Amino acid sequence: MLPPISAGLQNRCTPRRYLVLSKKQSQPEQQNMPTLKTKSPRLSSADSPPQAPLETYLREINQTDLLTAQQEKELALAIGRGDVRARDHMVRANLRLVVNIARGYTGKGLPLPDLIEEGNLGLLRAVEGFDPTMGTRFSTYASYWIKQSIKRALINSAKTIRIPAYMVELLSKWRRASIRLTEELRRAPTHEEVARVLGLPKKKLPIVKKAIRIYHSTPQSDQPEAGWSLGEMVEDERLKNPEDVMLETDTLEHALQLLDEMDPREATVLRMRFGLDDREPHTLKEIGEALSLTRERVRQIETEALGRLHANLQGTS
Repeated sequence: MLPPISAGLQNRCTPRRYLVLSKKQSQPEQQNMPTLKTKSPRLSSADSPPQAPLETYLREINQTDLLTAQQEKELALAIGRGDVRARDHMVRANLRLVVNIARGYTGKGLPLPDLIEEGNLGLLRAVEGFDPTMGTRFSTYASYWIKQSIKRALINSAKTIRIPAYMVELLSKWRRASIRLTEELRRAPTHEEVARVLGLPKKKLPIVKKAIRIYHSTPQSDQPEAGWSLGEMVEDERLKNPEDVMLETDTLEHALQLLDEMDPREATVLRMRFGLDDREPHTLKEIGEALSLTRERVRQIETEALGRLHANLQGTS
């Protein structure tokens, strides 16, 4: 295993070989690494001054060439076949993307090395889930997962009394659903209406209402990217993980199963639009930018996909 940048995240970051590079690798480790084109350093090791681990890491990731669109497609197809070397190559070629994104979150509660490591976890998830047939570059797709991973880390580190990240995300989904319903209904929606859109059972409403009251009675966080400030809200041990909370209705659970059988692009639009699979709800514009589609085209795909989904649900009810 390679040495970590930050010892504080050593137990949370796996697999380590993607997160940190080191010139002090053992010979067997070097032999197992994929062969990559690298640029020769201008200075010899004897002439170079000693560098901190982060400086060394940044210097080494710059030695891997960026990928063309065709190379991304070829690597993604190889990854789909289980090619570990292709996955290594895709990860290493995009480590600079993580650093660039992580720099935008400095000063919000975590040092840059920790932000990079958290972002690299998002990169790993993006590499596993990237579909080259979607017609978008990998960097566009990966940026979403990198930011999500960093934001979740900031949420968990920003509170004096730690609030579970899934509860903050649930309230964020609640707020966005409320805004969307207000636009559609031309009035403020009731709690029951919002809960119905999110697929939350009625028995969870008291918990959500309590969290909303606490939110409105406490000052806003000075770290906007970290989510809502919920003051001294203590974790309710009765709360389940987000998947359990969001899937407690038979209809929603069935809908999620049907999504797996739909056209991949339509399923992706619905998952992003309604905040499924641990995502936050996205606007039509945000989805369009992620998938390289116009806002109107995303709306059309959403409408068509919802129609098919509704028909399938009606046909199996």
